[in-house]
Amino acid sequence: MQARLLPVGLRDVGDGRLKLFRPGLPPDLALDALSVEEVRPLLAAFALLHPPLGPRLRLLESPGLGQARGAATRAETKLHEEFFEQFGPALLPLPESLASSRLLLALQMSTPYMAEGVREAARELFNSPAFILGVGLSIGVYFAAWLAPEPFFSKAFAATLTVRLALLVGLVELGQVAHACLRLYQEVEAARTPQEVEAASARFGKSMGGTGLRVLVVVVSMGLGRMIPQVPKDGIWSLLPSLGVTSEGAQVMLGTVATAEVVADGTLIVTGTAVGEVAASACSELGPCTMMMGSASKENARLSDRYGPPHTRQNRPHNEAIEKELAAREAAGHSGLKKNKAQLDATGERVLDRQPANGVRFRRPDASSVRPDGVRHNTNYVSDTRKLKEEIEAFESMVRSDPGAIHELYRLDGTLVRRFVPPGVSYP
Repeated sequence: MQARLLPVGLRDVGDGRLKLFRPGLPPDLALDALSVEEVRPLLAAFALLHPPLGPRLRLLESPGLGQARGAATRAETKLHEEFFEQFGPALLPLPESLASSRLLLALQMSTPYMAEGVREAARELFNSPAFILGVGLSIGVYFAAWLAPEPFFSKAFAATLTVRLALLVGLVELGQVAHACLRLYQEVEAARTPQEVEAASARFGKSMGGTGLRVLVVVVSMGLGRMIPQVPKDGIWSLLPSLGVTSEGAQVMLGTVATAEVVADGTLIVTGTAVGEVAASACSELGPCTMMMGSASKENARLSDRYGPPHTRQNRPHNEAIEKELAAREAAGHSGLKKNKAQLDATGERVLDRQPANGVRFRRPDASSVRPDGVRHNTNYVSDTRKLKEEIEAFESMVRSDPGAIHELYRLDGTLVRRFVPPGVSYP
């Protein structure tokens, strides 16, 4: 497919952050169709994985459309582990086995409602056990991040994938695919009759054009990439339009994206550890990519330290989230502002957990303060979703140590994970 000239722009917004923007382009008619021949190499690779699916009609015969239960097979477990290794843990509740879930049933039922130019390819793909399981995992693991008003990707693999997809198909288009997937998940979860499941499938199928289906193929293929190495990465990316050089002839390489945030103005805020001008090279994780970007010096990136030393120099968003939180509390009249300091009780003494998790006796909240009414307020942030279990254990330890305080656990995008408010205490 002939490369298109993309007016991709860049703005250095300081602290090692780059703002990427790409004005919308007219729809590419070449992407409206997807043939079986184009996906046949992938279908052959997926066939080698052989994760079995449950009976197609099993759920429709279940009273009340209850979610199918059962342990995952060894083959399915391997697919789960591969996706979690690449993207991090699931952000939406998923059954232990997706093979006979309502979500996969709805995906299979959606293909007759897709446009004629993609229907046959979609039917072949959605009849592939490995591919359709990959779509289900993609919804719960990757596309789930798009639920946030300003989605934030903190795992390098997901961040790099997001940047490249956004530059190839457009940020708006990528967001539309994500929200179509999330809507299907939500409607299927809420469905109480087979007719409601089919209606959700119909809406999803009608919304999934050629570009959307190609994005699904790329996400699933990249998520399972190490299990199907015989499918070259460039072959997968050939399903999407090439990214052309700018009119000025600038070629640069995004070495490793650390984080990517989709902001409300339709741009991406990117941080990375190896962003610089390159004449000819390849993205470290996702194969060749040519982007119009400037260079940013990691050494010049300054971390905020108004409330204490940087939480970590390797994770700027985490540090800045803490600083922003403490600044808001100071403005609200809080006292005893502390950043990454030992948890204290009402007397100012360090509190200890009598039931320590993993031998940790005391905790260091990311942000702690005392409200004007004297109530202590501790907050932690999760930047690596792979460590969510450990973060929840730390949260529970903080609650046990000081049940008279407010305790919160957030993801960096502002999503609340846990909150404890003592009885009789008003919140906020």
